[in-house]
Amino acid sequence: MKTLFTSSLGAHVTTVYTVETIPLIFDHVNKSKSKVLYVCDAHTAAILPDNLLRVELLNGEDAKNWDSVEHIIRVAQSHGFGRDDRFVAFGGGVVCDICAFAASIYMRGCALTLVPTTLLAMVDAALGGKTAIDLGNTKNLVGTFYPAEAVILCPQTLETLSGHEYHNGLGEVLKHALLAQDDDLMGFLETNHELILARDSTVLATLLEASLHVKKYYIEQDALEQKGVRDALNLGHTFGHALESVGNLTLYAHGEAVAWGMRKALEVGLLLEITDPSFAKRALALLEQYGFNQEITVTNTQQFIAALQSDKKRRSAMLRFVIMEQQGHYRLMALDEEIILRVIS
Repeated sequence: MKTLFTSSLGAHVTTVYTVETIPLIFDHVNKSKSKVLYVCDAHTAAILPDNLLRVELLNGEDAKNWDSVEHIIRVAQSHGFGRDDRFVAFGGGVVCDICAFAASIYMRGCALTLVPTTLLAMVDAALGGKTAIDLGNTKNLVGTFYPAEAVILCPQTLETLSGHEYHNGLGEVLKHALLAQDDDLMGFLETNHELILARDSTVLATLLEASLHVKKYYIEQDALEQKGVRDALNLGHTFGHALESVGNLTLYAHGEAVAWGMRKALEVGLLLEITDPSFAKRALALLEQYGFNQEITVTNTQQFIAALQSDKKRRSAMLRFVIMEQQGHYRLMALDEEIILRVIS
């Protein structure tokens, strides 16, 4: 097991590890003398050894509800778990979000380890301390800030992902490339396109660490998302979450929606003459290079605007969008409905 880095979020410290093979994950977790409850879904349950205590959730976004949280807590309670005992999320972003939320409220917070098994979860859900469940068709409306003590990355788990699910995770990686303080990650993505799509293990290890360091840069300056720094990580998400809501949280994958949202944010920046045209051209070309060239037209614009209005990122009744100026530089700004409708329809 290799320690990649530690991330300090207020009083919490998360240590990010990487291991080469899946069995090493359990070797590390099971060294603890505390009780351990694994939270998984049908995709990852088959990987877990039979003798481990587990809660198996429904697959996908439908699991992100109060019933799943209550189920985890009741199993922990029935086995006499205390605050020093540990919940371990073993799965994608949905599993990580639900398990972390349950851990944050069980006895006001128990020990938590996240083992993300998808690319999207590795570069997004596992680091940063955000936990969440959905309410109705509003994504991530209920949640807490509760950083995990440990995040364990095992690129071997990415070998089992479908092409669609792997591509979904690349949307968040591309977002980090635009937000990075230099263009090294963007250049790496441009140069290693074929190896990244082929899931070359050496290239993936570099990609994961580089992408996570971008997120680390933002979250450590603004652990509770109060200063506007961490808000930059919502690039593409305000448009994207509304698209997901319009699709009843099932029609569009998260990474696909975020990539579409980044495209819309770049288009707004160009229309308002905020975004450097050469940067926008390169960013849009990168989205095209990785197959995010979708032209999604929103037909029910009233439903889309309503979804925007319920977005949890509102501040003082105002919804702010992340609009890029150039590499690593952005603005948080409200947009007139007219400009929103112009780019989505």
